[in-house]
Amino acid sequence: MLDHSGPGRDPRSFTLPESGQLPATGDVWEPYRLLDRHGLRVEPVAVYFKDLLAADTPATTLRSYGNDLLR
Repeated sequence: MLDHSGPGRDPRSFTLPESGQLPATGDVWEPYRLLDRHGLRVEPVAVYFKDLLAADTPATTLRSYGNDLLR
């Protein structure tokens, strides 16, 4: 149970550090590329994305999954 009697945290002041990027590539075979904080491709995710594409998964799903991984 949450205790609301004390001074709580202000969610407006909560920020997460940037940990990577998910740029669109314009390539039909790799529509999005997950990059780490150093700008390097995250290879396990690249392999996973290729597997999803082979299963006829839409590129929008890859974008959604990539953004979830960044969170």
